[in-house]
Amino acid sequence: MKVVIVNDCSHVMEDLVPYLSERFDIELIVRSRGLWSKTFGLLLKVLRAKGDVFHVNYALQDAYLVDKLKRRLDVLHVHGSDVRWALHSRKYGWIVRSNLKHAGVVLYATPDLEGIVKEFRSDAMYLPTPVRTDVFAKKDHYNDPPRAVYFRQYYEELSRDVIELLEKSGIPLVVMEKKVPYEMMPDFLRKFDIFIDRFTIPSFSKTCLDAMSCGLSTIDYRHRNSLSSRITFLSDVSNVKKIGDENRRFVVENHDVKKVADMLAGIWNKIKWASE
Repeated sequence: MKVVIVNDCSHVMEDLVPYLSERFDIELIVRSRGLWSKTFGLLLKVLRAKGDVFHVNYALQDAYLVDKLKRRLDVLHVHGSDVRWALHSRKYGWIVRSNLKHAGVVLYATPDLEGIVKEFRSDAMYLPTPVRTDVFAKKDHYNDPPRAVYFRQYYEELSRDVIELLEKSGIPLVVMEKKVPYEMMPDFLRKFDIFIDRFTIPSFSKTCLDAMSCGLSTIDYRHRNSLSSRITFLSDVSNVKKIGDENRRFVVENHDVKKVADMLAGIWNKIKWASE
């Protein structure tokens, strides 16, 4: 059985494919954000692709091209901004809505997307974001005082309150302006003890889940109204270790890549069986 995967998002498919390739013949079509790559280059790759199941990540032009050229948008996998912001935009909203309507199966990557997606597809299913818990292994050393890291987001600024509270609690903060290569991320994250995630979106980012797998504590959307108490609590390294252990267990139980791969394999197989 051949599965054609079109596009990737936050390295989700990059993580999953090694655990699925033993069971499926997989062709992964990737693109950049360059004009040619995401338009005519993508069109040519989709035209040439042949498979039993087409799984498309992101609900914009990638899915639209597969739907129109192959007439079989078997799986539409939405990841965030494609439905949080593009769904109701004047420019792109019609593309997203068309893709949601025509897809055989719709998957959403974070729990907060459920209400948005199910307004258009009541049968949409949640597929947890996978984490390679073997690669993002738990750290064995914690700094005292704990060290915090934040990756700057294009859609939000880190609150000055957070920065001042960290300074008051004696927690050093590193604000990352540039991306860290994915293969270097595990070692990079393990240098820190606290990961500060996004606050405007009520779900964990992929990088936050990776950090949790490494045993980092978090300051995230759940703590928007309790920042002072959370930061004071995490100024004690023993509390950081405790929360880090809890975060590691949560990711292993709910986001381990092998478990998510098994879930996706079941979905692909059902599509193939239904078509026979």
